[in-house]
Amino acid sequence: MYQLASISEKLNTLWTLSQKEFIFLDDLELKFKDDLENFIAGETLYLKDGKVVVGKNLYKKWLQKLQSKGFDYEIDFK
Repeated sequence: MYQLASISEKLNTLWTLSQKEFIFLDDLELKFKDDLENFIAGETLYLKDGKVVVGKNLYKKWLQKLQSKGFDYEIDFK
């Protein structure tokens, strides 16, 4: 049961990030980065303070994709 709560908590952090003013690619846990990077391939991104920023609308589209289709990669929640 603890693992289920841990998974829920980690997924909730993804939605919490969407409330930030700037969403830096480095803000995501490493296990989620591959999926987001695959999703944003070819999109326009920009740098702020030397870090890659993912636009809020693009990030929210990725979250919608997660809800409807899930991850493109197997995620190890351990």
